[in-house]
Formats: sequence, structure tokens, C-alpha cells
Amino acid sequence: MPHEIAWGEIYTPPLLIVVAISYVICSLLFSVAIRLGAHKYIASPAIAELSLFIICCGAVSKFIPVF
Repeated sequence: MPHEIAWGEIYTPPLLIVVAISYVICSLLFSVAIRLGAHKYIASPAIAELSLFIICCGAVSKFIPVF
């Protein structure tokens, strides 16, 4: 059973760390996709970014156990 991760006197839940790391990875991947011109082929950028964020959350949660 995973517990909170302690940094000094601050306790953070593992899900918060997974979401923060996933957001950074998703932002980097989406900005690279925009620079490569992939935004022309995306019908709904908001849904594409949300989907990429969920995929990143799933990938990062394999390394940091959440539940």
C-alpha cells in the first residue's frame, strides 16, 4: 500500500506527483507536435491534449504506484 511521499515536512500523495510529471511531459510532447506541424491534422486540439495527458498519466503511474 503506497503512502504519502515526504519531502522534508511536506507530505504529498503519489497521485499529485504523477499528475504533475504527466502535465510537464504532455506539455513538452504537445509543443513538439505543434512545432513539427502536427496541429494541422488534429481536429480538436483540446481533446487531443487531454488524451495525451491521460496516456502520460498511465505511463508515469507504472513507475510511481498510485493505488
